[in-house]
Amino acid sequence: MTTTADSGNHIALAMIVQDAMFLRRFANSITAAKEQAIVPIFCMHNYICLIIHESYRALRHVAPDLADVLAYECVPAIERARHSVKLFDDKNKGLADVSADFRRIIDEHRQEFLNNTWLPLARPLERDLVLWRYRGRLVSTSHTASFFFALPPRSFKDRDVLGPEVQAIAVEQGRYIAAATNGLPWEGKSFLDTFQKADLTEGEIRAKKYYRRSFDPALPEEVKASLTAMVCALNTVGVLLADDTRQDSAITLWKLRYVTLHHVLSSLRKLDEQYGAELRPPDQALLKEILNAPTSSLVMQAHGGFRNTLVHYRPERRVRKHLSLHAPLYGLLDAYFPAAEARSLRDGLVLYTAHVADRMEAWSGG
Repeated sequence: MTTTADSGNHIALAMIVQDAMFLRRFANSITAAKEQAIVPIFCMHNYICLIIHESYRALRHVAPDLADVLAYECVPAIERARHSVKLFDDKNKGLADVSADFRRIIDEHRQEFLNNTWLPLARPLERDLVLWRYRGRLVSTSHTASFFFALPPRSFKDRDVLGPEVQAIAVEQGRYIAAATNGLPWEGKSFLDTFQKADLTEGEIRAKKYYRRSFDPALPEEVKASLTAMVCALNTVGVLLADDTRQDSAITLWKLRYVTLHHVLSSLRKLDEQYGAELRPPDQALLKEILNAPTSSLVMQAHGGFRNTLVHYRPERRVRKHLSLHAPLYGLLDAYFPAAEARSLRDGLVLYTAHVADRMEAWSGG
């Protein structure tokens, strides 16, 4: 396949190849991990859909013949999950819409799991929220998984039912990933190969109790659920994916961290605009600390072309001459940021993502 540097297609294809091989290693590890892969799949689903959806769209312009070969099923479901990465940042779904989604999910789970026993004394023992922690950090909840995965609440009642449902979706995604990486040197371990069952804990709790003690009392329950999803996303890229130290995963991992942090910070800004004045002073201060930090400002700078290239793959015409297959992150950072800021972002993103995750986890009450 021939491309020209002027078109930027060589950069787009290189980024797609990196992301596809990263997914192929993960998909290959799922086969060996089997049931242990269910929660990691919860955590990775929207990122998988992001890469599948956006790489396919880019290939329709860059390499239409290849795109024809890769055409996949379940387009609406994959597109929906892909947009869930944005949280409050989706131009078609703002804070109120996302909150409404979580309100529906909370109510559906409450209806499914509570008041099912005939014995009144046993009703306080019923639970309607599952929490999954990896090495002590929250990486998913049944509400978060429902938001990202569009799973009905009954799916969480029986692991023997849930496992096959998740595996079936993974198989459909795997078809695309396998075709996209056919002939590429994708082989190797993924973060899932170091996954230890003992590092994953599962707990059940009443959602009302959990959300009552998390974040600020002024925030509605559904907003707290969306903030919890942000904590899960930050811990997924900061903790769950941290064991992948392969050099050929580095660009994809950096991208996932940046995109996650960008949308979390942007979502927090929208939340601050609507609810900030109602928060307790310590919570106001914590939110302002996150949003006003120099690195946060850098991540949220109006460099739409930079974020868009990471997500959509095709570089803007105006920066193509600055890009190279041999430059760190293909030269994208240096094309959009001054040298010192580019270096700060490139080298400091891992630690800063972990810092924001720590502050958000502290705000949630752990």
